[in-house]
Amino acid sequence: MDIQMRLYWEAYSETFTTNDLIRTLHNPLRDYENEFVDGAIVDIGCGQTTFLLDYINTNRKLIGIDNDQYQLDLLKNRLDELRIANSKLGLLNLTLLNDPLPLETYSVVFLANILHFFDLVQCQKIINQLKLNLVSGSFIYVWAHSDKYYRNDLNDPENNEYFKHYFTLADLDSLFIPSGFERLLYSETERLFSKKEMKTQEKWLEKFLDHMEIFDKNERQSIKDEELINNPENDIMCIYKLL
Repeated sequence: MDIQMRLYWEAYSETFTTNDLIRTLHNPLRDYENEFVDGAIVDIGCGQTTFLLDYINTNRKLIGIDNDQYQLDLLKNRLDELRIANSKLGLLNLTLLNDPLPLETYSVVFLANILHFFDLVQCQKIINQLKLNLVSGSFIYVWAHSDKYYRNDLNDPENNEYFKHYFTLADLDSLFIPSGFERLLYSETERLFSKKEMKTQEKWLEKFLDHMEIFDKNERQSIKDEELINNPENDIMCIYKLL
C-alpha cells in the first residue's frame, strides 16, 4: 500500500467507528443464509471488513484475506474493541494470484471492491483459483466499479493504470456463468458520498498535503478545490451460486 492510501485508511479509521460500519452494512446475502452449505465464509481483500463482522457471532469459520498488514491490524483492533474473541476467525496476509489460498471448503466468498484492480484475464485466473475451494451451492458476492464509473475515460491513455477494468454485467457473466454458476442477483448503483465520507476525504487530503510538505495556504486550497469533488460512484453488484 502506498503512502497515499495508507493515509486515507488512517483518516477513515479515525472517522468511522466500528459501530458505524456495522450499522451501515448492506449485505444482500442475508436473504440466502438458509441455503449456505457447510464451510468457511471468506472475505478476499477484506480491509476493515464489515462482512465478516456480520457473521462474527455465528459458528462459521471466518477468513479475512488482504495483502496489506496495516489493514489487517486495523481490523484486529476493531475486533478487540468489540471484545470478541472468535477462535474460528483467521486474518491472513496473502496476495491474490501470487500466494495459494487456504485449502478448505468455502461456503461464501466476498469479492468486494477488489476485482477492478485486475484485468479480465487476471480475474478469470482468480475465479479458477477460487474454484479449487468451492462446492455445489457455494456463493460468491461480487462488487466492482462499473463501466459508468466517473473515472472511466476511454480517451485517457492512463485509464486503466490504477483500476485495471470497469465492469459490465456481460463481463461478470463471462467470468462466472460459463464456469457453472447461476446468477441470483444483479444491481447497479450510483451514489454520492455522504457528508461524513467527504469529511474523511478532506482529512485524508490534509494528511497527504502535510506529508508532501505543501504548506502554502493558497496552494493547499487550490488542490483541495480540485480534489474534493463529490463525483457520483457507479458500481455493479452480483451474487452467483455454483451449480
